Amino acid sequence: MGTCGGSGKVAHIMNILIKLLMAVFFGVKRHWHILIAILLGLGAGLLFYNNHWADDSRGVFLLQFFEFIGEVFIRLITMIVIPLVVSSLIVGVSSLKDTRQLGRMGGKVFSLFLLLMVVAAVLGAGLSLVLQPGEGMQAHIQDIDIVTQQVNAQSMIGDVKVEDLNVKVNAGAVRELLLEMIPANPIQALSSNNLVPAIVYTLALGFALVFIGQAGKPLIAFFESLFTATMKLTDWVMMMAVPGVFSLTFFTVATSGMDAFVKLMPYVGVVLTGLLIQIVIVFPLLLQLMARVDALNVYRAISEAILVAFGTASSSATLPITIANCELRAGISNRVASFVLPTGASINKTATTTFEVVAVMFLAQAYGVTLDLPAVLLIMVLSIVASVAAAAVPSAGLITMSIIIGSLGKGFSMELFAGGVALLWSIDRVLDMCRTVTNVVSSVTVATIVAASEGELKRDLLNNPDDWKDAV
Repeated sequence: MGTCGGSGKVAHIMNILIKLLMAVFFGVKRHWHILIAILLGLGAGLLFYNNHWADDSRGVFLLQFFEFIGEVFIRLITMIVIPLVVSSLIVGVSSLKDTRQLGRMGGKVFSLFLLLMVVAAVLGAGLSLVLQPGEGMQAHIQDIDIVTQQVNAQSMIGDVKVEDLNVKVNAGAVRELLLEMIPANPIQALSSNNLVPAIVYTLALGFALVFIGQAGKPLIAFFESLFTATMKLTDWVMMMAVPGVFSLTFFTVATSGMDAFVKLMPYVGVVLTGLLIQIVIVFPLLLQLMARVDALNVYRAISEAILVAFGTASSSATLPITIANCELRAGISNRVASFVLPTGASINKTATTTFEVVAVMFLAQAYGVTLDLPAVLLIMVLSIVASVAAAAVPSAGLITMSIIIGSLGKGFSMELFAGGVALLWSIDRVLDMCRTVTNVVSSVTVATIVAASEGELKRDLLNNPDDWKDAV
């Protein structure tokens, strides 16, 4: 069967998909449209990949077309992140007229963030030690199309034996990491979408506006207008959610298939188990104990944000819809949501923490590097720091993993684990989608607990889906 026949099938399948999308979108609640788009993108991508339609010029055109649509959606929604983060933080902080109230609320938020990331690190380390996902992976690492050395407990990496590698904190790297969280140039941090230093500056500015009182009101009014306008812009941008999410899912599956997923099933299983424990056990337990809230109601309320998070793999890109869901459906006040959620999108990355720990320990196990208890504890601490530094964009956790590896001591480097890291990249898009969902749910959990403790949680709205408004 020639390529022409394959191309004809591609066009036919796409025609059917378009008609199916048009049919199911009428009469179905809008937040389900995104889930349908994800499932259709998954199915179409597998069909495309398994039939090798990318070998045909028209198949290549379709890949490029859907990649373009996905990139347009990401760019549109990323376009509004900085204005939304800055304006919502300023509005949220300035609404706390009492500086003691501001300090109390901030203390709750950051304490919960730290608690959840510590739990996430413990989960990642515990699961990795018990399940040993890296055992027996050396053969798979050698199969990928890069040159790797045969590495085991007696092999040589340059002039360094794996067995001689010392676990020692690279204080300079950690120091540099912490310094980068303080912006030398706030404008540059904002223009480069560097959210952590941007948030540090914005929070400081918000606190200052609260302290100067009447003199700060004109600037606060400006940011209130900017926030309102940005939320309206968000409504318009989210009209692209369905085609954008479909395109992103289709392109990912059509270009990578499921082969890498199968090879890395032990590693994938450990990461997903850690994330599921957080979503199914940790978050519901905290919501029940600290807010007297049923987690299922919260999860239903933010279902739109969860689906967008899964499709975009970016908690920053999901931030507008997360804020809207929390205010319109979960009953969280604007004062709490606009303070907690933007901060959480940049700082509270519990899923990324779990992933960082599992990934580094997976590589160590795959290459025969022995890690003692101090080494594991060091990896846990560095994973929390690295996850805070990770940008809220796709695959940022895999990039900041180099911070951990480079801080472990003499001989450790990304080059040492080159083959394993390349293998992790091949599957990271799928895992990143799941990490983003967990990160978003984690921040919403904190926002719900804080809102309940501040008396700013509308429980009647949260528990009554009939009153909910669609945000997508």
